[in-house]
Amino acid sequence: MSEKGALGYWFDIAPEVRQQWLDWYLSDHMPSRVGTVFSAGRCYEAIDASASHMVLFETPTAEDLLAPSYVALLKQVSDSDRQRRAWYSQTVRATCRVLAARGNGTGGVLGVVRIRGAKASQSDIQTCLTQDVLPLLGAFSSIGSVSVLCNDPDIRQRMDQVRVTGHQDGHTDWVVLMEAGQAQDVRHAWKAMGQSRAWQNLQLGEAVICDLYRLLYVMVQSNANP
Repeated sequence: MSEKGALGYWFDIAPEVRQQWLDWYLSDHMPSRVGTVFSAGRCYEAIDASASHMVLFETPTAEDLLAPSYVALLKQVSDSDRQRRAWYSQTVRATCRVLAARGNGTGGVLGVVRIRGAKASQSDIQTCLTQDVLPLLGAFSSIGSVSVLCNDPDIRQRMDQVRVTGHQDGHTDWVVLMEAGQAQDVRHAWKAMGQSRAWQNLQLGEAVICDLYRLLYVMVQSNANP
């Protein structure tokens, strides 16, 4: 990731409306976001994941997630948008700061590690992810880039105060993103991470979710609709 702020969503879309959802997302929803405060947006479909889809929007800073242009969109939800909201289930939303990143580029395959509700201290998790996991995963030649994200609950709370829908969305505390070309490359990196002493010492257990996604579409600010 090249920016310092990120908005991530994980959700299930029922198979019978997936094409209808994707048509709307690519032609309407993403262009309405990318080109306001968001510099880029990406949409993913599960290869082997706990949620059928993931989307990731980037902002120059985490505070930009509360920019007036985006807040205005959150306040204005049409009846048709409310109906589309019913397409989503098991939605998780993260308003994140990008703490550290290594490498460049966007992979056709994305490995995602989410951590929520861990018993380990937040400072210990941050130290492990930024000082141990990041360089470990970044050393794999098959992993193009790695990013460590931390959810900012204050931004989420302030966002929920103005948004019309989505107040019941779940959350996550930490996110690690791995950009690769093949699913097997991510799995090899995950195996190495799981065998590292620093990771094992956190004793995260069921607080960890590991997902594999393939990229469906990417949009950057320069090619969003004016």
